[in-house]
Amino acid sequence: MASNEESLLQVLSQYVSRQAAENLVRRALAQRRPTSPGEWARLLEETLWPELRRLLPFREMPPELKALAREWREQASFPIAEAEAPEAEEEELPLEAVDLEDPRARQQLARRLARLEGVTGVVVAGNGGKEELFSGEPVPLDLAYPLLRRQGYGIFYALLEREIVALRPLAQGYIGLLARKEANIGRLLHALRRLISLAEVSG
Repeated sequence: MASNEESLLQVLSQYVSRQAAENLVRRALAQRRPTSPGEWARLLEETLWPELRRLLPFREMPPELKALAREWREQASFPIAEAEAPEAEEEELPLEAVDLEDPRARQQLARRLARLEGVTGVVVAGNGGKEELFSGEPVPLDLAYPLLRRQGYGIFYALLEREIVALRPLAQGYIGLLARKEANIGRLLHALRRLISLAEVSG
């Protein structure tokens, strides 16, 4: 949940100093430590905001804080996540080994994933290069990948204001999907979960 804490600190730092934001969050986390997106939303709305309101000239929660709370509540409405996926379901998926270091393989995989319903962008990145396909403005998914790798996620998704982002770290690279918000998140996660690194098969 370190990424949630950092997101909260970044938004709070728009209104108070970074040190003040860290102190606020530290005091709130000492009372209760959220373990889900829904609990982070409640921490923000019920614990942090009343205290922050005494410091700021706002009657209502600022838009950026509202948006963060809404994003967490929307994430909480989707119970599908890597850690919660039934083992039997994962075993039934036909696995596909992919070579992220082969430019041709990256290109073919990106084109195939781009045809999934609702997908508006694909990134297939290896250690030596990447293939990007976006129907609109590219999204810098590279920024999220190191964080996911450090936290050990096998697959990750987030709900943005209008879109879904799903990422799967693989070998020394990753595969990322950007999709319309109404896209079937379960189908996107299944498409990513079935991909494995060629190194895992050969090694």
